[in-house]
Amino acid sequence: MTKYLTVIIPTYNRAETMKKCLKAIEAQTYTASRFEVIIVDDGSTDKTEELAADFVRQGTVDARYYRQKNRGPAAARNLGIKNADGEILLFIGDDIIAAPDLLKRHVAWHLENISDNAALLGYVTWDRSLKITPFMHWLENGGPQFSFNELENGAEADPCRFYTCNISLKRRFLTKNGLFDEEFPYAAFEDVELGYRLKAAGLKLFFNRKAVAWHHHYTSLEDACKRMIKVGESKKILNRKIGLSAYEPKTLFIRRVMNIFKISLYYPLAVFFEKRMIAAGIFKYVMNYYYTLGVERSRGGCK
Repeated sequence: MTKYLTVIIPTYNRAETMKKCLKAIEAQTYTASRFEVIIVDDGSTDKTEELAADFVRQGTVDARYYRQKNRGPAAARNLGIKNADGEILLFIGDDIIAAPDLLKRHVAWHLENISDNAALLGYVTWDRSLKITPFMHWLENGGPQFSFNELENGAEADPCRFYTCNISLKRRFLTKNGLFDEEFPYAAFEDVELGYRLKAAGLKLFFNRKAVAWHHHYTSLEDACKRMIKVGESKKILNRKIGLSAYEPKTLFIRRVMNIFKISLYYPLAVFFEKRMIAAGIFKYVMNYYYTLGVERSRGGCK
């Protein structure tokens, strides 16, 4: 039977979490013969290859496994796209746990919205099996972890919110208008940049809060700071791709000195509040500080 949907999952060194992700795919209520799964291993050094091979061999769903050298999630998704058979492509992450009806909801929506340029963004929130800290709650409610709280169910969303944790679109439209830009080395802005290009090509993105999946990825303050450095480094690439100045305005020396002093106070406060209460202003300052650090690194200002 022809596959209507292809689920593309890029992965890197998350074998244990990936196991949960794949079990959720096996438990889908959508007819197994109507979809396929493509797992793209971005050069993992853990047991990902063994896990994926077992999943493919079991044959509960039609699945294929591809492996590449570590080149980043953009290149991994592109490899999946190029080998997909489905008319609809659904992107999720290797730390995403799909609700049992996730695939069914994406498919039903596309059957009602047949235009090539129509795409669906599903909802993602923290997996409740995690111990969700006040800091994690802030990350997805006002912080830099997506912005689902700003979206209205059923309404059109800006295609620049091309969140690849739970999004589907027509393969024909995507391949016609360009794939992910592989110059992005990290999971930072490579999806947003594609959103900019697809928006210019006429993509219409809609949000469905009922197409839900859970993010099984405990995130500490330290983890988030490391990620914000990478986001800052990648902003240089995004700016250049969308026609802006590659570098954001340089921080004045006196301002940098003040920021170093301020972060020496704010970071310990953020650590103190991380598991106690939402300290939005403090969390925001710390995230912005490490983002700016990444921007400075991208211009070779610090190592």
